[in-house]
Amino acid sequence: MKKTHRLRQRLLDYFPSMIFGIAILFCVATVYYFMQWREAISLNVAYDDQSILTHQPTNDNYLEAYSIAYLLNQNDKPNRALKAFEIAEASSDSHLKALAKHALGNLHLSGAESSMDDEHGSRRLVTRILLAREAYKNALRLEPDLYASRFNLERLDRISPAKRGSGTTITDTYTFGIDPFKQNGRALMKDNTRRGLP
Repeated sequence: MKKTHRLRQRLLDYFPSMIFGIAILFCVATVYYFMQWREAISLNVAYDDQSILTHQPTNDNYLEAYSIAYLLNQNDKPNRALKAFEIAEASSDSHLKALAKHALGNLHLSGAESSMDDEHGSRRLVTRILLAREAYKNALRLEPDLYASRFNLERLDRISPAKRGSGTTITDTYTFGIDPFKQNGRALMKDNTRRGLP
């Protein structure tokens, strides 16, 4: 009984200090989240008026680098966008990292498609296709449900120099028979859940 009374008395003695410590923690957390909110608002405003394009992408702000790269790509500046996406893909946030890898794949795929007619079979075309394929596979390793990456992997198989003109689609070790576009005019990812997986 005395021990319980002593423990209760000790808790009552430390109670004001505990409340003060908790209040300080809440104040610090509030200030931190307020700063995060302010930064997000300023980033959104800069993105909307495209003044973010005047910022130089830095290695410590991956979301800003991704936003800059996205706008650069929209404004037809793929080389600068590529560098900014490469900064964003170093993020520790797996979702942002997957989106950056998917965007890199899109840049390489776009480059491959635009140079297909004049550079058919060239080393540069094959390199772009391989880079795009690797980027999409890395995005799918992080987020297996990123269906845009699966779809673009299949597009890559159709424009690959070695596979164009053949009636079969081969992805890594899986053969799916007649090209779905030659079967019924469109490919459906739900037909085979293994399609596009790394």
